Amino acid sequence: MAWSKVYSPEKWEVANKENKELLKDYLVELRAERLKDSTLKQYRDDGRMILCYIQSEMENRSILAFTRKDFRNIALWLTDERKVSNARFNRVFSILHGMMEYAEDDEDYSYEQNEARKIKRLPRQPVREIYFLSDTQIHKIRNYLLENRKYRECAYLDISYDSAARISEVNQIKKSDILSMRYTNTVVGKMGKKFNLLYHKNSLESLSLYLQQRGGDDEDALWVSMRGTKRTRLKNSALYDWTKKMTKILNLLEGKNLNFSPHSFRHSALQNYRDGTHYMCKEMATPRIFTMEELQALAHHDSMETTRSYLKSDESSVIERMFDIKFS
Repeated sequence: MAWSKVYSPEKWEVANKENKELLKDYLVELRAERLKDSTLKQYRDDGRMILCYIQSEMENRSILAFTRKDFRNIALWLTDERKVSNARFNRVFSILHGMMEYAEDDEDYSYEQNEARKIKRLPRQPVREIYFLSDTQIHKIRNYLLENRKYRECAYLDISYDSAARISEVNQIKKSDILSMRYTNTVVGKMGKKFNLLYHKNSLESLSLYLQQRGGDDEDALWVSMRGTKRTRLKNSALYDWTKKMTKILNLLEGKNLNFSPHSFRHSALQNYRDGTHYMCKEMATPRIFTMEELQALAHHDSMETTRSYLKSDESSVIERMFDIKFS
């Protein structure tokens, strides 16, 4: 069932007023927590969808009177009828959990028993296959880009691999003072978190070459169009296209068709920092590997479980260390 068939202006107009008021108050609370506009819009859209479903399929009752069975019926509608992914299910129930917790805590609502919290999140499913690139493969791509004077794309690869950042975070980097420090301007990540991205030797080299090739201009965004003399800030889609071209480069160099994505650089960086194979692990005064706690901080994850989900299973290596054997 398409989203537009659940929500409609007509259904929203007659949806339960108490439900709409609760959603409105909760979104105001989230805005006060300085969530990004895009996140707020997502929460609003999911909330409206649920309230319209309640209007048309659940007798337009007040959600404050819902039992565990009512919330379970919404869960079954999402999984059995709409067949949403686990990630989509968890996103929709995130706003239900949050909205009911808000009603439970706020004195304006006579609500004491949050039945929504009894509906558990579904286990995380990988949306696509995760491709981990070795440090050697990263450097093969890097050397090809340098040899072909693709300094901008090389800088993007280097800083993504050094910082383990998301594509949206990398695309917020400004060129001001970029070569005078080993960290970027403040960027905004998921859930409105603010932090600087770290980068190292390779990034400094390719950034210097890129900015020299780019020449002087008044645009402070780091990633810009290089066609003609006008410099226009690029969207995330351009960085994604560079990554797709890098998959073809690696296929050319190794004969392997690995359909990796920008997020693969994040996974690969964290994995290689953990294994001690990232080039920076060897560049440091004392060669080392990074702990899970350090990787969690670098990735700006709220929980170590999230960080673990970004890495390969360590089961085989644990058994190897236990019994001093090596699997072939």
